This record gives sequence, C-alpha cells and structure tokens, in this order.
Amino acid sequence: MGRVPPLVWLLALLLLLPTTVGRALVGVFGGAVLLLLSLSLVLGGLGWLGWKRMQSQFKVCGACGTNNLGSATACVACGASLEIGSQSSANHSFDADATPASSATIDITAEDVDS
Repeated sequence: MGRVPPLVWLLALLLLLPTTVGRALVGVFGGAVLLLLSLSLVLGGLGWLGWKRMQSQFKVCGACGTNNLGSATACVACGASLEIGSQSSANHSFDADATPASSATIDITAEDVDS
C-alpha cells in the first residue's frame, strides 16, 4: 500500500480545523450534496408527472384489455377496433353480477397420458 498524498492530509486538516477555509469547504461540499439531492427529487417528480401524462393517453382494448397508444385505431394485440362505439358494445357484455374469482371453484380431472 502506498502512502496517503499530502494533499489529502491538507484537505482533511482544513475540514477539521474551524477556520474560514474549512468552513468554506464544508459549505461548498454541503451545497453540492444539497444540489444533488434536490436535483434527484425534481427529476423524479418530473418523471412521475410524465408517466401519468403518458398513462392518460392510453386506450384500453375492449376485446382483450391491452393498452394501446392514443393515436392507435386498432388494437396491436388482437386487431379489434378502438373506436368509442366498439368499446361501449364490448362493455355491455360484461356481467357485473358474476361470481367473484376468489369464490369460484374449478373442477379438475386427472387423466393418464401414454407416452
């Protein structure tokens, strides 16, 4: 291992001593840390706002439930039309009084398969 350069010792001494230069260095380092933290918070908030705006532009396919961009006229997964009228007709087929999936029972029978 090599020795610690004298410049590192000088900076450490200036930070530890309560001098004007030491306080200035602490102020600069503290300001840089504060700037980095606030910049990350601002960029995170802008990213969240951008994601929410992008989500509002999505159209949901009434046939398969795939999210499509707002400019799409047909579903990218199944090819169904994304027009307003076709979505309302797809919503009429939904049964609101159906049994919830958590209380449904599925009967399964096992069969032997010869290889």
